[in-house]
Amino acid sequence: MQVNDAYAPQTPIEGVMHAFTRIGRRLKAKQPGDTIDHSAHVVLFALRCNGALRLSDLAARLELDASTASRHVRSLEQLGLVRRSPDPDDGRAFRVELTEQGIEQWETSARHRMELLSAAMEGWSEEDVQTFERLMTRFADGVTALIEAPASAAWADKGWAAVAPRLQQPAPAERSTDTDSTADSDPASSANHDNNLESTR
Repeated sequence: MQVNDAYAPQTPIEGVMHAFTRIGRRLKAKQPGDTIDHSAHVVLFALRCNGALRLSDLAARLELDASTASRHVRSLEQLGLVRRSPDPDDGRAFRVELTEQGIEQWETSARHRMELLSAAMEGWSEEDVQTFERLMTRFADGVTALIEAPASAAWADKGWAAVAPRLQQPAPAERSTDTDSTADSDPASSANHDNNLESTR
């Protein structure tokens, strides 16, 4: 069913639901300058917060099945945003990690969304912004308390706080041209690309 922005909610709770629907679909859409979609952004965010992960661990954190996570990883690897590295705990397995380009791409995408939110609140008083943040955090805590999430998903609650300070810094003037970070350290592994990805399960 298509959402009609002209719709007038009949109750405050209905208004909250409608507002979240309107905001959610816009934040998930590509912003000007984005080169990846929302699902890819979430994968990069998980790797940015957790570091290198086996495919099975990445899938668990994203609450996806392994085959879906594998497709996301293959796509991001082709773009040079993630790479495979040997698992130090198991020489037969691999972990997935961000490249420098992947880190830069996630930060750029996150900045776009922060700029969008800042522009939407232009003209608000500092007190209004602080009140909004306090109420949104309270609301998020309430929803989290009511909806049980897998233990593996707990990283997301603290993940943003761990990486957000870097986003306060000015964006780099130029995109890095260093391609060494996206190169596969094992020349023979490219021939077994999908098998190696699945071995992280």
